[in-house]
Amino acid sequence: MFEISFVLILFVLSAVYCLWMGYRHRWLIWPLVFAYLFRVFLFVLDYTRVFRPPGATADSSRFISHAQHYANMEWHEIFNSIPLFSSSYYAWLGGLFQKVVGESSLFLIATSFFFGHVVVVITAIICYQLWGKRTAIWAAMIMALYPFGAFNSILAMREEIAIMFFLMGLYFYIHWVAGKSPLGLVWGGLLFGVSVLFHPGWVAAFFGVAAYLAYFLYRSLVRDRQRFVTKLHASKVLLAVGMLFFSVGIIAFSGGISLGKGVELGGESDEGITDTIEERFAGEATGGSAYPSFVAQGNPFTQPWLIPARIIYFHFSPFPWDIRSPLQVTGLISSVLYWFLAWRVYRGWNELKQREECLAMLFIFGAITFVFALGVNNIGTAIRHKTKLLGLFVILAASSFKSLRIRLTRK
Repeated sequence: MFEISFVLILFVLSAVYCLWMGYRHRWLIWPLVFAYLFRVFLFVLDYTRVFRPPGATADSSRFISHAQHYANMEWHEIFNSIPLFSSSYYAWLGGLFQKVVGESSLFLIATSFFFGHVVVVITAIICYQLWGKRTAIWAAMIMALYPFGAFNSILAMREEIAIMFFLMGLYFYIHWVAGKSPLGLVWGGLLFGVSVLFHPGWVAAFFGVAAYLAYFLYRSLVRDRQRFVTKLHASKVLLAVGMLFFSVGIIAFSGGISLGKGVELGGESDEGITDTIEERFAGEATGGSAYPSFVAQGNPFTQPWLIPARIIYFHFSPFPWDIRSPLQVTGLISSVLYWFLAWRVYRGWNELKQREECLAMLFIFGAITFVFALGVNNIGTAIRHKTKLLGLFVILAASSFKSLRIRLTRK
């Protein structure tokens, strides 16, 4: 009985959190109301088996059973079997908490439910600080009502908690870039690291950070070297040097880094990055929504269009010729939204390239896109993984949301 009460408390806590954030930021109240009601509606549909979201019968059930397995272990067994940097870490953490509060098949779902609303809030606040209130409302509504994002909030999946920590890290990181937080780079790196605990693919964010830091140092010390350097600028340079060496050191001495989806760098394998990329195009795509062969297979070095094609399919599939069943038609929701976001990025490009924070985010966006696009050859899997980037994509696209208008004309 206690564990059921705890799950209900998490649902109530989510409502209190939405009301609290709506009180602090009045413009957020309606997006959060819609987000809460939409997720409750989807939860009821899933709980009553009227509609099972993608992943509800496979991945979600697997995490729930694994968490219950950990919860039934003795304390010393739990702490002796911590599966760091793997999908099992999510189940392990859920099992650890359930050993304290009691077992429930709804525990992981209830926590995802709460995290989903935090994701909406953080995305909206970043947009508000960058682009203003009107833009932030649009961004919050997209995050609140995008179905494939909401599915993560009512399933026992690691996506929502990892996305939450990534966006929290992004918040601090861009504050450091803008010169508003002296230690924002450190906090951002720590929070990005928490995301990596749940999914190794998030290490791509560090590659994006390292690329920006290298560019920042080149620009500061070589290209645009200043005659008079402020104390703030000097501290940024020193911190950037330290973080860059730290990141490169981890990559060089970690014995190999798994980027997820079979993509690995270093380690005991004799394969280099070239062999790794070739391998991702060697196998035949499988599954009911597999990529067509002209995207999934080939040699990306003799056919250099394959990598851009894989990236385009990752973000914008399914295309009409990919639809093979009525259920796959729902994937067009994702396709239309991401085409819309890409169009708004294009419309706001002049604004983006003038903002240092946006430049830093573009490096991260590119790195994460490359890693996940390289490892995916199935449209359904692509939809799930590109949802990880939705918050960042919305923040970048929001640069042109001010020009959006909804006009109702009377004929």
